[in-house]
Amino acid sequence: MGKSPPRRSTFLQVFQAADDRAHDAVQDEMFPAYIDSVDATLAPFCPTSAARVVKALQLAHVSDTDTLIDLGSGDGRFVTAAVAEFGCKRAYGVETDELLVEDSRRLADEVLGCDHRTCGVEFEQGDLLETLKTATCARDLLYTVIVVFLLPDHTDRFADDLVALYRRGARIVSLVFNLSEIPELQLQHADDSDGIFIYASSPLS
Repeated sequence: MGKSPPRRSTFLQVFQAADDRAHDAVQDEMFPAYIDSVDATLAPFCPTSAARVVKALQLAHVSDTDTLIDLGSGDGRFVTAAVAEFGCKRAYGVETDELLVEDSRRLADEVLGCDHRTCGVEFEQGDLLETLKTATCARDLLYTVIVVFLLPDHTDRFADDLVALYRRGARIVSLVFNLSEIPELQLQHADDSDGIFIYASSPLS
């Protein structure tokens, strides 16, 4: 008898299905998951594939000792994967669009098989820059991993706060756009083909 095919994780099953629905809806657009009603001034909603989410978190060495925040969390895939796939002790997503926040909660419940809040997952509708500033001003380092998909035209609006958290030990996962305009950040891993850039003050083994 041949070996049974490996069982895909619930995260990949749920979010690959979400990918298929989004791409089927508008097949002719370069970025089929853009939503016209979402404020894309800083971070457009163009979801990273479920497999790429897992790859990015692996490259960032996310583990059960981490707390993660996704600034512009979309449908919550990075936040949900951090807990479901990597055992991250707490993960938080902030998103400007209320419908995406509702989708995030529903999908996280489906993946985790319970109320996501009981697993250390939280989603809120809010302002990305205000959330980043709050984290910067906190006495303790609230997040050890920061996920961003921020348009480079607005680097000046978030660079200082990112650098402040980076100096305190936070690792930064940037998607599609590298953060080369912030020279203090040290690039530890880059996957140009998948648009994944990992920054940390110390090498990641």
